[in-house]
Amino acid sequence: MYRDDFLTLKEAGQKGDFLLPYVAVNTIMPDLYTTYPMHWHDEMEIVYVESGEFEESIDLENYHVRQGDIILINPCSLHSFRQIENKRTLFRTIIFNFNMLTSNNTDACSIKYFTPFLDNMYISPVVISAGSPHYDEVLHHVETLIELYNSKEEYFEIKIKAELFDLFHLLFKYYFQPETNDTCIKENTTQNIKTILDYIEKNYTNPITIEELAECVGLSKHYFMRFFKKYMGMTCIEYINDYRLNIAANLLITSSMQITEVASRIGITNLSYFNRIFKKKYNMTPKEYRYHVNSTK
Repeated sequence: MYRDDFLTLKEAGQKGDFLLPYVAVNTIMPDLYTTYPMHWHDEMEIVYVESGEFEESIDLENYHVRQGDIILINPCSLHSFRQIENKRTLFRTIIFNFNMLTSNNTDACSIKYFTPFLDNMYISPVVISAGSPHYDEVLHHVETLIELYNSKEEYFEIKIKAELFDLFHLLFKYYFQPETNDTCIKENTTQNIKTILDYIEKNYTNPITIEELAECVGLSKHYFMRFFKKYMGMTCIEYINDYRLNIAANLLITSSMQITEVASRIGITNLSYFNRIFKKKYNMTPKEYRYHVNSTK
């Protein structure tokens, strides 16, 4: 997992590089973090849960994912994850840009499949679990895609593209369904959430009021609080603190800043309050957390 990713909700920058916009990474939870804040990116993400279980939120819906599950996170989907009951989890993630599969010259694949998919004209499953039809075939392609990237044997770039096409052939054939319902309401809700989270990401170092957040999406204060709690599963203040504490944890292990500097950096001027909410989240003080993580490297 990339530590710096906690500093932005809309993840910036291309995954991989210009020649191969594709990466495969391993995440162990808890390693440094027990939650990953709500964010989105332009790339497709495929997650394979090798062991353990955790809670994933995708486009404002919560899913309890378990060992063996394959999670499909479409481009620009809001998503986050949270540890469950101190359970240790290992999951492997493939992240790639659809430019790998689309042609500069319009062809049948683009017109009939990939462009409509990117325009949300297909309904795709979020979780493919063991026992689902064709699960073994999908898992085989996912494991092969991970191994190809890790081994990087000669010609692996060609094989990765071939495996991606084979995987999406399966998904379109057996899993994806044409969208028939009006999704405007859900899309408007998602866009409002993105606007709110983007505002928090840009202003977390300063005091943030409920009134200014409500105003940025054109809602009353009262309705905004109910709206946020309904779709985020926590109050706005709880989310802001959680977001700030993830950044604080990152600063504690990647810098030599004093505890007071870290608190100030994330917009908290009351040190005792910072220590209290940090300990509530991580079950240790900031000082203890820094020592614990650095001593286990």
